[in-house]
Amino acid sequence: MALINQSNAHENWFEVLALWNRIANWIHYQTSETELRQQFKSMLVYLWSEKDWLQDQYPAKAKKIEQAIDASKYMGIIGDLANTVKHRNLTRHRRSTATQTNYYGKVTVSKGAERRMYYISVGSGKHEEIMTVLNGALDEFKKLRYGLLSGSL
Repeated sequence: MALINQSNAHENWFEVLALWNRIANWIHYQTSETELRQQFKSMLVYLWSEKDWLQDQYPAKAKKIEQAIDASKYMGIIGDLANTVKHRNLTRHRRSTATQTNYYGKVTVSKGAERRMYYISVGSGKHEEIMTVLNGALDEFKKLRYGLLSGSL
């Protein structure tokens, strides 16, 4: 069995969903702060890789996929953050005005479990927490995948 199942066009998407499950349920998995930060960065890269997987699966719609990403609120942000994870600095064109910030807070939930909240500047003086950005991009990719699978895109 190969490490990467290239014959399954949904392989990357299943990885995205599995990782999101671990991130969203960080309390259940008792994820440490360091592990959660690593999962956030991995989620950015997996989610952004979905663009490439979709373009490989639907080569005739590659331009429409790019247009959908350019018109989105969160997918472009994910692209910029994922490319920052991959390359340290963005060397190509930016897809958004989003940047990391040094702002953070902590959220405390049941039984005293807490995690750091990482904020992203999304432009126009607005900031959103990384969970909001990831969840928004996940929803946008779901809609994009549905549009491609149903033939409506």
